[in-house]
Order: sequence, then structure tokens, then C-alpha cells
Amino acid sequence: MALRFINVDLDIESKHSLDYLCLELSASGIRHLHSGPSGRGYFARLECADGGDTCEPDSIINKFCGGIESLDERAATEWNSAHHRCFDLGYESSESDLRWSSNLRHSTLSRLVALGASMTFSVYPLDKNEQPIGGLSSAVND
Repeated sequence: MALRFINVDLDIESKHSLDYLCLELSASGIRHLHSGPSGRGYFARLECADGGDTCEPDSIINKFCGGIESLDERAATEWNSAHHRCFDLGYESSESDLRWSSNLRHSTLSRLVALGASMTFSVYPLDKNEQPIGGLSSAVND
């Protein structure tokens, strides 16, 4: 195993509370991991464990996008007022030099752009003890 997809988190930062937005997204099957005050206002982290038929970044991001696109007016206002909206694609890496790839379709990328979101790829070292370890991160912004 060279690189293995783990999950997608959605990180949101705003000057205003994100509680209502998180509540509305949870109705779409998106799990609220954390929200509350942070150094720059408010921060929320969400994840979507079920992307449909496959556990691939493309299907999971599309599930997130569907939830965001169907927000009511109040929650959409919270989304649009956020100054940071980033999908973080997490991968786990072994010490192998094998080739890897992960595909995001044009239509998925177009949805991200339309929602004003950015994307980060985080690569974590393989943890033989199943304990989370920090990793390398590379951001893709608009």
C-alpha cells in the first residue's frame, strides 16, 4: 500500500456562529465533529462518512455539495459569510514508492468552485498502532 484514502473533512471559519449551519447539514447526513469559538471567530469541522456506493473523495465531496446546495436561506447565509471553507482530503501513506492516484471529476471541481470552497490534501504517515499522527498538508486554493 503506497497511499490510501481515509476521509474528507470540511473545515469552516467565520466571524459568526456556525451552529445553525452545522445543524442543517446534519439533516443531510453530514456529521458535525466540532464547532465553537476560535482565535479568528468561529470554527466548525464536519465529515461525511457515507459518500454513496463508493468510499472515494469524489462521491463524498458530492454528498457534501448536495447538502450545502440544499441549505435553507439562514444556513446558506452562514455558509456564504464564512471566510474559510475548505475540503480536506485525508490520505495515509506507507514508506513505499508505489504510484497512486485519486480522481476528482470536472463536475465535482465545478461544484466546489461554485460554492466558494478550497481544497487541501493531507497525507499522514502509516500508523502501525492505529493512533492518529500529524502529517503533511498541501493546499489547493482558488
